[in-house]
Amino acid sequence: MDIFQRSIHLNAKKTDDDHLQVAGSLLDLEHSFHLELTVRVSTHTIVAATASMSKAPLTLCYSVLGSLDQLKGLSIERGIIKEIRSRLGGPKGCTHLIELLNDALRFTSMLLIGEAAGYGSRLGEDLSEEEIIAQGKKRLRNTCFVFAEEQGECPGSNLHN
Repeated sequence: MDIFQRSIHLNAKKTDDDHLQVAGSLLDLEHSFHLELTVRVSTHTIVAATASMSKAPLTLCYSVLGSLDQLKGLSIERGIIKEIRSRLGGPKGCTHLIELLNDALRFTSMLLIGEAAGYGSRLGEDLSEEEIIAQGKKRLRNTCFVFAEEQGECPGSNLHN
């Protein structure tokens, strides 16, 4: 029997050649959050961050929304999750907002890595799968099975037999 459900949805769009708009939402039985980050692609820097709540379990929960100004100027790089927890986590913030921020930043980081690796929306149209993997291994070596330095048998490969 299910006792709780939470959904997190993330979406990104390019607003110009050097900016991404990343929107995230967290929805469960007690919360409804919306988060927007604007990121400069060339520097991996957060240039704006806003959040809103249309539902929270307590009225005091709404008071943490103004703290997102502290994200402005942060670079999306190794250690950013720890920095955000330091600035906005624990008794200074909301664990659910931190959860949404963590997911949004990991998502954004993946997009920035893809951008730097030359992946675009027409990727499969211009390159064969072997070319995509070879190109990807330059930056993504050993980040997953596809980009593994040496590909053994995938643990789930016998699931489709």
